[in-house]
Amino acid sequence: MNRRFARELDLSSWPAFDASALRNPQRAIYLARRQAIELYVASTSLATIEARTGVKRAHLYRMLDHCLVPHEDGRVFGWRALVPYTRVTPYQRISLVRPTADGSGAAGAFDELLQRHPAIAEWISQQVRAKRVNLEQTSTSEDLLVRLRGLKHLHADFLRRCREAGLTAADYPFSAQRMGIRSLSKVVRAECLRTFGRAARLAGASHLKGMPGGVSAPAARQTFDIVEFDGHRLDVRLKVVVRDPLGFEQQFEI
Repeated sequence: MNRRFARELDLSSWPAFDASALRNPQRAIYLARRQAIELYVASTSLATIEARTGVKRAHLYRMLDHCLVPHEDGRVFGWRALVPYTRVTPYQRISLVRPTADGSGAAGAFDELLQRHPAIAEWISQQVRAKRVNLEQTSTSEDLLVRLRGLKHLHADFLRRCREAGLTAADYPFSAQRMGIRSLSKVVRAECLRTFGRAARLAGASHLKGMPGGVSAPAARQTFDIVEFDGHRLDVRLKVVVRDPLGFEQQFEI
């Protein structure tokens, strides 16, 4: 990216990210990356940027490219691309799957399997819609965990579908130590939690009060354009303050 194009970037239009949500040292890395981009757009020399932030010029160019990658919400990634370990493109496996004895070496193999056999991917979605699995919530002192019930039988049927698709013992998932059950669990869990209504029904809810019928929210263009609260009980009072074009504030209590 050349300097002239960088000067024309409107950083204020990038989707914001709250750095306070990160823990150190991730927060320090994020803030250094953000400062490097701000200095680069402000025409600061690369030597000065590297001395003040520790960000190398080659890394700076890659970060700028990542920030401009379109996000699934219709906007660019913006500052969100600077969060450590954030991927702006889905992982795609290139090398052949050769799992080791401890089960490693198969990253991305399940996604590759679903891409080569879309019928299996559709079958997994059908099993979730047919409630072949159920969600069970278990809570700890810090987190709320979601556990799948019925995964063992679903995994056995999944392996049967793979055999019917022509996969042999030398192919993934049969070549993996646990035959892809962990990856299957991850895909099924994501499918179960794709919508609030589906997750609630799989968790045992028989009636969903106030659920909109066939209404999809538009893409948010700015912070808090779209806000949704789901819960049986919210012990909090919230107030939204909106400033109209004339400069007056309107207050709405939720």
